Amino acid sequence: MPPSSSPTLSLANGWEPLSASSPLQLPSSAAVTRQHTATIVAQFDQDVLGDISGAFKNFVDSGQIWALVIGIVIGYVIRGITTYK
Repeated sequence: MPPSSSPTLSLANGWEPLSASSPLQLPSSAAVTRQHTATIVAQFDQDVLGDISGAFKNFVDSGQIWALVIGIVIGYVIRGITTYK
């Protein structure tokens, strides 16, 4: 089969490669419109240290601190038992 004289690339199933000269054609269902847009502005409380201290107070008040301490102790004991020196 002789080589084609045209410089275009033909792909299977009718697909054609995109190039800078051929813009992407979108179907009409993909059209994007900017109707009924709203701008939402919010203020955020920036008391980071207050948030951290509140979270730590809740951590202690709920008893999770004791679960953490017990877990560390049990983990240390199990590590000591299973480690061969």
